[in-house]
Amino acid sequence: MGTEQESGQKGANRRFVIMGLPRSGTTYLMTLLNAHRDIYCSGEQFNPHAIIGPRDRNDRLKAITRRDREAVPFMNSFFARHEAEGYARVGFKFMIGHNIRVLRRLEQDTGITLIYVHRKNKLAQVSSLIKAAQSQKWAQHRADSHVSRKIKAGPRQISHRWHEYATFDHLFMPWFEARPHHKIALEYREMFAPGFEARICDFLGVAPDPGMKSPLVKQGSNRILDRFEEPEKIEAYFRELGLAAWLETEL
Repeated sequence: MGTEQESGQKGANRRFVIMGLPRSGTTYLMTLLNAHRDIYCSGEQFNPHAIIGPRDRNDRLKAITRRDREAVPFMNSFFARHEAEGYARVGFKFMIGHNIRVLRRLEQDTGITLIYVHRKNKLAQVSSLIKAAQSQKWAQHRADSHVSRKIKAGPRQISHRWHEYATFDHLFMPWFEARPHHKIALEYREMFAPGFEARICDFLGVAPDPGMKSPLVKQGSNRILDRFEEPEKIEAYFRELGLAAWLETEL
């Protein structure tokens, strides 16, 4: 289960940030929250490759340099702009590793609510990453042939990535737990449990919205081993490590 810790009045902070690693469920949560009538939740404001602007994406070097040079004012401007539109809660995705200046600011600013999303099943997380990187389809609103397409990957490639992501989560969790902020840590599967929408709304201090639903579709089989073109070596590798549970159904 996730952990929750409050400072001050529950859900009183207007600003929030979703934090996590790729393919941990941050985009799902972002789209779910953005479907709430009183919440504005954006994507990766500090993506190193592009800027999400009010109207479109701008990946010009000058714009990215200016944003990274003035990272905290850029973040404050984002919050202020959407607060002026009347939203009760305003937030964005912040991927671990995107901008150290922002991370340091978040560490200091207890007026910002923190939501940390992580995924226990690293095989599921890494297989999703590899598939998205190969196809460049990072999220989908409609099912197509890509959803059932098998992944070309072997144990060596997966071993590199799952250890890397497990290390990031291992090092980040103590940092997160030490923060005095109003915060919550969510494991991927919790977001698909019955009643989660009401739970996250209660945490943020907003009334539930019946229309709150993510438009995303799942991009692979729920049984993780079925995602691969050649599953035999992958199965043998994870069984040998005592991680056979990662091969089965995740949700």
